[in-house]
Amino acid sequence: HFASWVGFLPSDTVDSIFTGVMPALSGETLLDALQGGGGTGLLGAERILLRAAVAAMLNAASGTVAYPFTETDIVNAVNTALATGDRDSILTLAATLDSANNGVGGCPLN
Repeated sequence: HFASWVGFLPSDTVDSIFTGVMPALSGETLLDALQGGGGTGLLGAERILLRAAVAAMLNAASGTVAYPFTETDIVNAVNTALATGDRDSILTLAATLDSANNGVGGCPLN
């Protein structure tokens, strides 16, 4: 849904939005992050969070999606979670964002 992206480009990097991202992921594009998987350890948790966080940012910025968090809320929460270095904290936030991203009826874009 690239035509629905507001304020971001698929080629923007995750470290242009979030701080504290592991070096292995910091240069990934937003599109890379959206297509990311998961995995074990802290790196896997960050991949999961970044996928949910990028989707959250796109939802919050859209203006047409009734999204419960602002872009600022998302950035602050993600940066705080990343700073903890704690896999469980990171995955908890990822689950919260994922739930908001896939709320009632799923993605409203087609």
